[in-house]
Amino acid sequence: MKHKQVQVIDFENTAYLPKGRCIKGMLAGNDSWCSSEGHFKDELSKPFNIFFFTAVDLQKHESQDTFPHVIHLQCQVSFLGDQEGLNRLMKHVGDEGVNCQVLGFLWDDQVADYRSYKPFSDWPNVNDDKFKDIPRMTNFDPQKRATAREVLEHPWLAGCELY
Repeated sequence: MKHKQVQVIDFENTAYLPKGRCIKGMLAGNDSWCSSEGHFKDELSKPFNIFFFTAVDLQKHESQDTFPHVIHLQCQVSFLGDQEGLNRLMKHVGDEGVNCQVLGFLWDDQVADYRSYKPFSDWPNVNDDKFKDIPRMTNFDPQKRATAREVLEHPWLAGCELY
């Protein structure tokens, strides 16, 4: 499958922000595609958008329903998280103690007997090169997340004319 044109837009909470400004303290956009830090009402930013783009593109790219119908924080922690990333996310959203408690509960819950979650890296059919950058695009630490320029160089977008 080749993408001939990629356009992503989410008008749920649209606002023009001058360069250097951000919105913090609200859950903006669709929580089904929200980045991990976004669930804690962190600022909208380029790393936030990279996570969003990757979640949407991965869902559309894979016809086998790679992600469940609704992506929420619990699934993100279970599928995409690792201990280092979780620790960095806790530091990032740790201004309210309850945030770290929630993340800790979700992390501990991922290994419960009633859970069948496996990390993304253990999923079948993800050893292909086209998936190797997904962990960088969905890194829990916004500062370590892939940049827009790096995403545009991803094989999924090879040959696409971007505007």
